[in-house]
This record gives sequence, structure tokens and C-alpha cells, in this order.
Amino acid sequence: MSNLSSQLYTALDLGSSSIKVIIADVVYEKLNILGVGIVKTNAIKRGNIVDVETAAKDIEKALDMAKSEANKDIRSLYVAVPSIHTHIKKSVAEIKFDNKHDIDGRDIEEVIEEAKVLPLPKEREVVQIIPDYYRVDDIEHITQPKGMTGHHAFEVTGNRVMTSKTHLHTIYKSIEKLRVDCNETFITSHSLGELLISDEERDYGSVIIDIGAGLTTVSYYEDNILQLSQSIELAGDDITRMISDVLNVSFKKAEEIKHNQGHSFYDLASSDIIIDLDNLEADEEPFTQKELSDYIEEIVEEIMLRAFDVLRKFGINRVKGNVVLTGGTTLMPGVLELARDMLKKMNVRIGTPKIIGANSPELSVAVGTLTSSYNIEKLFGYQSFAEVAIIKESTNTVFEDIEEIEEIGVSSVETDKNSDEYYEDEYYEEKEEASVFGKFRKKYSSFFE
Repeated sequence: MSNLSSQLYTALDLGSSSIKVIIADVVYEKLNILGVGIVKTNAIKRGNIVDVETAAKDIEKALDMAKSEANKDIRSLYVAVPSIHTHIKKSVAEIKFDNKHDIDGRDIEEVIEEAKVLPLPKEREVVQIIPDYYRVDDIEHITQPKGMTGHHAFEVTGNRVMTSKTHLHTIYKSIEKLRVDCNETFITSHSLGELLISDEERDYGSVIIDIGAGLTTVSYYEDNILQLSQSIELAGDDITRMISDVLNVSFKKAEEIKHNQGHSFYDLASSDIIIDLDNLEADEEPFTQKELSDYIEEIVEEIMLRAFDVLRKFGINRVKGNVVLTGGTTLMPGVLELARDMLKKMNVRIGTPKIIGANSPELSVAVGTLTSSYNIEKLFGYQSFAEVAIIKESTNTVFEDIEEIEEIGVSSVETDKNSDEYYEDEYYEEKEEASVFGKFRKKYSSFFE
């Protein structure tokens, strides 16, 4: 990473249905949105770029839109890498000193880079290193090493986030065609954690469920660090496909109906809102919002059930902290209410970046990437300002009384987190809906009572 002389930041979010670019600067230690570019794309499916040429063109369009609105030219950007094929492993790296040495940002950058080049499993590439703590000579568990004096060694212990080498290099290839530099990559789960949940929530144990178009990403934080990042191939586009099948309309029309008349909680949907269609027979009754919501609710409910199945397989039998929902699909009425109805024991909210010009859940990843980019520059000493202050929503952090939460009889999270094994993605076999819902509800009833 080269030293940047300006306060300009550009974030790229490669979503499954749209590519988003945000340009911001820092004013009075706060992010200030200058330009936003959003372009619909068919080049990304379930988080994977499937058409490099089209992806490059769509990224360029989004970048040009943001640059035009910001009236700025940019030469580099920070990239949010979709949380697919993700593995997280605790790693330790060390650099040596020949004599007395004062630790500065360059040393932190060097030891983190050293962690990146540790031996990798076949076909894996490092997205980022998330530092947990540092050691200077014999002093361990240091959180802020800058300014300390070392004589022999400087060590970082952190989580090394890896993804598919092909996945990451395809992203690089798409950006390479634009002749802009990629400053740094961040896994989307990390950027969301820095943006949407407080230090207390990250420490105590909280979940972010990002429901996008092609993927739902489950992120779990505990001990103030990302412990789990895994995606589910069930999300907003699946709701659109269902509407298309049920109403016998095109995908484009179904998407329009979802945005304008969709509701995901049957109990609150209206019987007075009529889904107006041109393809009805003369004697055929039109669908109401309430009737359609019965179908939508099933998919959103399954997303939530699968999200908590991911947590259970990781060894988490209770969520002590909060559940934060974000992503474009959470804009649909009823998502929050349905989740609260299912997760009666937990504090649930929608996570939205509270910043003028980008205050929508669909922009959470992009704004979170801006936050991460500022924070890493500050860590390495490229910025001298205090931590960037984003105007966040009041989290009103409330933790449920954990004495009242039932535990599921599985292995403890502590055992899984300390394992040397990688956290492999779980894939689900196709099954009939009735058996899926019955199985999930029976097995994970303590989550949803």
C-alpha cells in the first residue's frame, strides 16, 4: 500500500444484483459522502463473477457515476470481497529487530504483511488479516503497540481470512482493466462488523445477517473479533423467482412487485392491496398482498432458520448479544417484524449506515468498507486524525438474560474456535419444503421459541 496524501476514499461492493461504488472524504473526522454509483449487473451470480468483461464494464459505469457526482478523479479503491468460500484461521507472524526500536505504523503493516505470506492451503488466497493482539518482546496481549519500544521481536496474533484463489483473482482481473489500483481488500463480514455493531456487541457475541440479492451472509463476532463468516445461497432473488412462478410473470415484473407490494410477514400484510396483473383470466381472482406474503414469508423464514443452522454447526448454541439484519432485502416491509417474532428471546434490529447520502441497508457493505479503509490507514499511520466518526443509529444495546436461554446439546463454541481445522462452508441438499421447515423447527426450537 502506498502512502496516500489525500483524504479521499473509494469503496467497491460487488453485489449479486448490483455493483456499488462510493467516494467519500473525511471532514472534521467524519466520513462525508461525495458520490454514489449503483449499476445493475448480470455478471455476478451468488457472489461469484461469471463474466469478467461485463463485470469490468459495469464496475467502470458505477465508478464513472460516482466520480461524476463527486466531481473527483480517483486512482485507487478499496474492495469488499463477497464472503463466499471463506475460511478463517488463527495465525501468528513475527518480525525481528537488530536493536532498540520504537514501534510505528510501518512495523504494524510489515508484521501484518508477514502474516499474509504464511504458507497457505492449496487454492486459497488471503483476503485480509484481522489483528487480535500483539506481542513486543516478552510483553503479550497488547492492543495498541504504537510508541512501545522493542529490542528483539514484534508479533501479531490474528485471524487470517482466506477465500478461493480463483474467486479473488477474478475480482482483481475485473478491476485491472480499469487501470485503478486495489489498495486493500476486506471481507464483507468484517466491514459490516466495523460499521453496524458496537465494541460491546462485538465482544459479547453478536450476529449480523446480511440478506442481499444472491447471498445471505452470516457473520458472528465474539471477543471483539470476527469468528465466523459464511454465506447461504438463499436470498432476495429467490423471493423474486418465487413471485415470478406464483404469479406467472417475468423476473423483471416480479422484482417490481416485490419492491412495490411485497410484504414478508403474513400477520401484518394487507388484504386490501391488490396485485395488479395483465395476465389474469376473466374469471380469475387477483392476488392480494396478504396472499402473496404467505409465500414470501416462507422464504424469509427459511433464510433465518438456515442462518441459525450455520451458527449451530459452528458450535454456537446461544447468541448472548444482538442480531442485526442488513442488506437490500431488509428494505421489504415485515422482515424485521418476522425476525422478531421468530427470535423472541433476542434483541433484533435493522442495521443501516446513518450517514447522509448512503443511509440504506443496501449500502451497508460499501459504507462499511469506507470505514475499514479509514481505520487501516490510521492503523498504519497514513492518517493522523482520530478514529472516523460515522453517525450511526443508536444501537440501544440490550442483552437478554442468558440464564433464560436454553442451550442446544452440541459441542461448545470454545472447542470449535480453538481448533486448527478450517471453518468449511456448509452446503445444503435440495429437499422438499415441508421436511426442511419441520426439521429446522424441531432441531432449533430453542432459538425460535
